[in-house]
Amino acid sequence: MMLETGQRPNVGRKAPQYAVIWTMVLGMWGNSANAISFLSFDARSLSMAGTGVVTARSHNASLFNPALLINHDPKRLSRLHAHTYIGARLLDRDNFLQAADEFSDRYEGVDLEELIMSSVVLDTPDFESGAELREATTSIRNVQRDINHLSDKPLRVSASYGASFGYPAGQWAIGGYHRQFLVMGSMVRVSERDNASIDRVTNTVDRFADLLDEVMATEAMAENSESLTLEQAVAQVQRLWDAVRALNEYVDFDALYDDAVADQTSGKGVQDYLREPLPQEFYSTIESRGAEVTEQALSVARSFLIDRRDRLHFGITLKQVHFTTIHFEQPVNEFELDVYSEEVHRREYTRFNMDAGLVHDLPGPWQWGVVVRNLVPHDFTTALGDRIRQRPVARVGLGFRTEPFRISVDWDLTRNEPLGFDPDKQYLSVGTEWFLWRNTALRAGLRHNVVDAETLPSVGLGLGGRRAHLDIGAAKSTNGDEWGLALQAGLSF
Repeated sequence: MMLETGQRPNVGRKAPQYAVIWTMVLGMWGNSANAISFLSFDARSLSMAGTGVVTARSHNASLFNPALLINHDPKRLSRLHAHTYIGARLLDRDNFLQAADEFSDRYEGVDLEELIMSSVVLDTPDFESGAELREATTSIRNVQRDINHLSDKPLRVSASYGASFGYPAGQWAIGGYHRQFLVMGSMVRVSERDNASIDRVTNTVDRFADLLDEVMATEAMAENSESLTLEQAVAQVQRLWDAVRALNEYVDFDALYDDAVADQTSGKGVQDYLREPLPQEFYSTIESRGAEVTEQALSVARSFLIDRRDRLHFGITLKQVHFTTIHFEQPVNEFELDVYSEEVHRREYTRFNMDAGLVHDLPGPWQWGVVVRNLVPHDFTTALGDRIRQRPVARVGLGFRTEPFRISVDWDLTRNEPLGFDPDKQYLSVGTEWFLWRNTALRAGLRHNVVDAETLPSVGLGLGGRRAHLDIGAAKSTNGDEWGLALQAGLSF
């Protein structure tokens, strides 16, 4: 591919009235919160903070803004461009993936009752002091710690690959693309039932340890009865009785006494007289939700001459969307993200949709544009009954370009609800590109989410000549919890 340039005389022009009206209408969507956010896996766009409303090249204009299918370089008005790409993004706050994997490995196939009974048996002859009995509950307390240390912030993984083309020819242009992307998010649902069950067990053990301490103190006092005063004996009996009463909250001594009188305690342990049975399983879960989307699209664009130096470009994309929702929930000790491909967790839909875009060449090196994706709203239902709402999303862009340098600024007019469990998005993105030679360029960008104030810097490199190019882009958030990487290659004919 070649560098696209287009300097124009600095003559002021009034924007077409219908373009201004369209922008005002789109601005009314600013508070919309039920849409799927813009996803960018194109290496050039990723390295420029996801911008592309006025800076995407004709080979991928069908995806970013179909109006850009019109090539602004008169030397390339009849050249076919094609490229392929692959990319991935990972948003992993608080090392969710590592923590979940470690928990699953540590407790896989283990139920809580087995873990508790293997840690401590409430039988006083096995322990010489209450302290020993309390220490025996360490593994139980570790389970509770591990559950509560699982992050409540979501994991979000996305990946995509695809191919696209553009063919500009004078005032008309056509293009299209095929792409497939997967977005998955996971979040821990810590059950208070797990915490309550473990608290009940550890409290029972603590009360048993208290009773054991008082029993041993009473025995020691009886062995030294010569120096024992009546006041000391009464105080010790009171402490022993208080320990029994405290344990009676968790152990049914009346049932134990009845069985003892009837000589029916053979083969039974203290656990058989607990007022509430030992917990048998984990109730905390990890919920995973997302979608796998395949799109095939065809686009057409037309350039309109407003006057001698004022052009307006309009494009439309028609696309078939195969949308597969993915939704499942697993116990925390059985977490496996790769089960997303199992049919029981998926619901498939095929829908028609369309995008539309506009680009206006301003005087000099400036351009502005707007694009709206998914003009036809759809609702999709997941396997667990949740609803994913696909609504129109709009973005406006402003671009400045000279022969070696360009700057692009994109702003989301809609507040977008991403797939998975990620917070809402509304991006302000700034990208820069400096061409060293033909398609060899250095790129950088900064993307800011105005909803949660997260910032994502990005960098990239393009290598290429007149007929081919290879691009790579990388991004890493300022707090280190979001990563992105993309690679693409293209040819022109």
